Amino acid sequence: MDFLSRYLKERPVNSHKGTFGSLKLLCGSKRYTGAALLCCEGALRSGCGLVKLFADENVILPVRIRLPEVINGPAVDFKNINADAAVIGCGISDEYENELAQIIESIDCPCVIDADGINFIAKHINILRKANSRLVLTPHPMEFSRLTGIDVATIQKNRVKYAEEFSNEYGCTLVLKGHNTVIATPNSETVVNTTGNSALAKGGSGDVLAGVIGSLLAQGYDTHAAAVIGVYAHGKAGDLLSQEYGCSGVLPSDLPKVIGKLLG
Repeated sequence: MDFLSRYLKERPVNSHKGTFGSLKLLCGSKRYTGAALLCCEGALRSGCGLVKLFADENVILPVRIRLPEVINGPAVDFKNINADAAVIGCGISDEYENELAQIIESIDCPCVIDADGINFIAKHINILRKANSRLVLTPHPMEFSRLTGIDVATIQKNRVKYAEEFSNEYGCTLVLKGHNTVIATPNSETVVNTTGNSALAKGGSGDVLAGVIGSLLAQGYDTHAAAVIGVYAHGKAGDLLSQEYGCSGVLPSDLPKVIGKLLG
């Protein structure tokens, strides 16, 4: 908590939903409906004032049942809706392959790109040079290998070096996930996270993290601070939950409530 207190802003008593920003998400697909749900809950529990999900009806339906707080609409509306921050990519598969380049290039708010969004960028890397917004990319080592063309074993031997090189070359915040997650941003001190354990090594954990970082961006944190806070709280939640359930028994859906407590 001493670590978080260095970064966290005070939430004013005299506030309303608009005080804490709006986040729009292009997440989920018929195959990965849970990705959108986990991302939305991570965002809501992290303090975002308004969370707006744009997706296929098959994705929206379970979110509507589980999280009535989420505003929703068809995916085609995503780029036309204003927001303070965005998340793109969690579980989208290849459903938006034809539109994604234009969406990423035209987005005008800070944006987290995760999972299938990263896989798309790996095939169209120059999109990062054309983007007009501040980006946070959150690859695991295999996704980072696709982005860079460097094999995973080589990356893992010098994670800080490769994260910093990529961040500097493309002008983005790079969150290289895994044991001791690395957060690198141009002109900022690189941070190596110390929280987290194998409880987080389950499908859906990264979707929660993307939602948390997006939520913090919407609340006005810069990309580096949002990533550092989000990664630390996400890992700490895994540490706390593993004390109760064991590393094997923790579910990604357990994480948002504990993250909310940590962020206050």
